[in-house]
Amino acid sequence: MEKQTEGLGYNNKVALYVVAIFLFLTSLLVGRGNVFRLQGEQFWLLAGGLACIVLMLVSVYITAEPVAIRHQNRMLSVVLSAAFIFACPGAVMGSFIHLSAILLLWAQFCLLKEQYFTAFFFIGVSAMLFPPVMWVAPLVISLMLIAGLTDTVRNLLKFFGGLAVPYILVSGVIYIFGGDVLSQLTSFWGRMTYIRAGLFSLDIPALFFIFCVLMMCVHASLLFLSKMGEYGISESYALKVQIMNVMVCSAIFIMFSSSNASEVALLACCPSAVLLARYFSQYGSNSFLRVEIVLLLCAMVISRLGNLIV
Repeated sequence: MEKQTEGLGYNNKVALYVVAIFLFLTSLLVGRGNVFRLQGEQFWLLAGGLACIVLMLVSVYITAEPVAIRHQNRMLSVVLSAAFIFACPGAVMGSFIHLSAILLLWAQFCLLKEQYFTAFFFIGVSAMLFPPVMWVAPLVISLMLIAGLTDTVRNLLKFFGGLAVPYILVSGVIYIFGGDVLSQLTSFWGRMTYIRAGLFSLDIPALFFIFCVLMMCVHASLLFLSKMGEYGISESYALKVQIMNVMVCSAIFIMFSSSNASEVALLACCPSAVLLARYFSQYGSNSFLRVEIVLLLCAMVISRLGNLIV
């Protein structure tokens, strides 16, 4: 296996921390999260959003362990996740998508631990909070079959069983209390299939930042896949699942972003940050990667300045 470097290096780490703090402070001045415009219950939404973000970052530290094994690498995952989250305008305001994103992190963790029933149970509950997340299930199953990560009928039964249980329980409760189960399912299907693709209506600085993150994720994924034979079985499996998760969450973000694009982006922020943290940690001494890091930090700052000026 290729020797690990000591990560980003002191200067890059300092720059990342400074940018993360800058994004956090300015996120309180952007969009719906502007603290000077909040009134009444909006303050509670802000408090709830910040609490969810803290829980999300704690979840990143715990769930990133199979991919970012060392403590310093998991901390880098947390800081990079925080930077990505606060780079999303208005993401500090609480929403169901925050909870959906947290559940997806734990679903991936259970998938890495081969607790398939629990993983798909979390995906099912996450989709209740944000219906397009339901597409994660068939995409993950398809990619796992293609990548050869599972091939048993027993595992497929665990997939579908875990996914179905929360909906059976909720449908039962709705039926007991006299609700219309069919109309609820129809409504869920409508929200699940309503493609918006509002990503392309974003301003140029935001699109540039998104493009940088996606291109770096593609570069990292191709590099890891090309060196997959150098890793152990468990580490190889973890990296494949992480890459798969980034692909799926990015696809959902692109297809289902609308006026709340910054909130939908939360689904992809943490998985992308964990993958890039591993990439930075392992290849931090590479001169080309140093250029990528500077470009990423500049893109985040430019995107936020664009939000503040407009």
